[in-house]
Amino acid sequence: MVRGGITKIRGITLSPDAEVYMPAEDTLLMIDALSELPSSLEGLNCLDVGTGTGILAIYMAKLGCYTVAADISIRAAHLARINSEMNGTYVEAVQGDLMSYFRDSSFHIITFNPPYIPEEIDSNIELSVAWAGGSNLGRELIDRFLEQLPRLLKEGGVSFLLNSSLNNPELTLRKIEELGMHGSIIKRLKLPFHELIVWKISRGRTGHL
Repeated sequence: MVRGGITKIRGITLSPDAEVYMPAEDTLLMIDALSELPSSLEGLNCLDVGTGTGILAIYMAKLGCYTVAADISIRAAHLARINSEMNGTYVEAVQGDLMSYFRDSSFHIITFNPPYIPEEIDSNIELSVAWAGGSNLGRELIDRFLEQLPRLLKEGGVSFLLNSSLNNPELTLRKIEELGMHGSIIKRLKLPFHELIVWKISRGRTGHL
């Protein structure tokens, strides 16, 4: 639903910004994955990486999680803060490159809907940072995220990561296992030219959420 520039998606009200990625099929699939979380996340710490409009962060905050929303774009971080306030939730929105600024074992839940299209960022299109995942199968940020994940995720915590079939998801599973974590595909969505999947990742096999 759209009214006066304001959009409502899955019960979350969003103000748009032409330079910030608006929720699409990949975002909705991530929300479907998060719907499997407990109805209350009170007392837990959550992080949404590459937050964009902040929709995933707001979803988790509505469940009671203390939520941080991070994005490399200052405009996105500002928009996520505005959208959080519009929805009556508190989200700590910060500008940052992935997760390098956070302390060890900080979060129970970490989400990431990464840029996954196998192409380089177009310097003439600011918004291309939201979809261009690099020429190496679109895995540049996916692999960097996975490498940082064991440090940030609390024991027993879980992460939700979106991939496309364009990214060769078998490489994702291999990297998850190399890093001593456990991963399984919990959601799939077939699109005309590729398939979207959501990984649920835990440290070892102890994820309990």
